[in-house]
Amino acid sequence: MRITMIALLISAPALPVMGAAGPVVWPAQITIRVGESVTLHGYQNAGGLSEGFPYHYEFYSDAPGVATVRGFASGSATTRPDPLPGNGDVFVIAIAPGLAHVRAKACCADLAEITVRSQIRPVEIHAETTRVLLGQPVVLLAVAGYDQPPTFFWYRGQMGDGTRLIQASANPQLTFTAEDSGKSHIWVQAFAGPESSSAEIVIEAAVPRRRTAKP
Repeated sequence: MRITMIALLISAPALPVMGAAGPVVWPAQITIRVGESVTLHGYQNAGGLSEGFPYHYEFYSDAPGVATVRGFASGSATTRPDPLPGNGDVFVIAIAPGLAHVRAKACCADLAEITVRSQIRPVEIHAETTRVLLGQPVVLLAVAGYDQPPTFFWYRGQMGDGTRLIQASANPQLTFTAEDSGKSHIWVQAFAGPESSSAEIVIEAAVPRRRTAKP
């Protein structure tokens, strides 16, 4: 879209660059996860004019399969937005991992960048059985959904007790021998960058019954 400034006798595209008149969406970069939503702010930059000019922008997504975008901004001047519900609200919903941009219909290029990441699944502990005999091996598997491979820290004790570390590894599997009869608490904490989650499981070990010799 080209906007003619008669008073200045020039024509210029309405791009949201420094000092130029046109639509702006703020913040210009966001990162959200699948299923999350966020509201951005859309408005007009007056450029070198004190009041700008009448405006109406309809915002949309260039990749609706990644993130949907809806909203508008309108007003008689930059400092006089129309008193309409939702004016200036740019609603974003993350659909699938990828990259999308906020644009305005019949105007401009990218106004904001949306990075959508996978939804995080809290770490879970899987076990074939939670009841074993004393001396038998126990195999546990930590399952977590992160954007990058996590590191797993396994501990004995109830969740939050980090004094008895068993294993710290990128390997999600933990194998150990049941050495104490009764119930034992095992928990894991998965770290992937700044993100982490924890889970706990209880393993019960029984003493094997002694066979009585037949007379």
